[in-house]
Amino acid sequence: MSIKNLGEFLYCSYVLEERVARAYENVAKLVDDELISCLLSFIARDSSKHAECFRAICKCLFGDMKDHFESCEQVWGEAWKILTVDAEKFLDKREISREELASLINGLTTLESFAAEEYLTVLHVKLVELMAEEMKTGLDQFKVVLEWIVEDEERHEQILKMIENLLRKKSE
Repeated sequence: MSIKNLGEFLYCSYVLEERVARAYENVAKLVDDELISCLLSFIARDSSKHAECFRAICKCLFGDMKDHFESCEQVWGEAWKILTVDAEKFLDKREISREELASLINGLTTLESFAAEEYLTVLHVKLVELMAEEMKTGLDQFKVVLEWIVEDEERHEQILKMIENLLRKKSE
């Protein structure tokens, strides 16, 4: 892996987190349950914060990398494409029934645990740290921020499980 790949990893993480944040934000606006809407907004704000951090770290270390968008699927793998396409689908929704919400939450839970918002992010952040150590980049100073992102991702899965339980109780 080269230093360029590290920059691309950070840039592509920014793009993914930004799209996921917008998707959560949109779904939160469609939900008629105040608590569930609040919990989805919580995840949206975290994901937005993550996007902002990844973008700032990337820009600080590597400058503007906008022209690297096309390499994101190659850098992150097929999961990146699937996740960004899925996130975009959530943006198109204009209304949502309780049944659709339950299905959507199930899909979001799968999305979270499948890759970007959960295990892949955890692995990705650890990989970035290892790459940074090997390449002696200035990323060490950002290690704490990256660890906070990992903690947030673990919390997101717990929040989605909480929402699933709330929906289950309401349908009983």
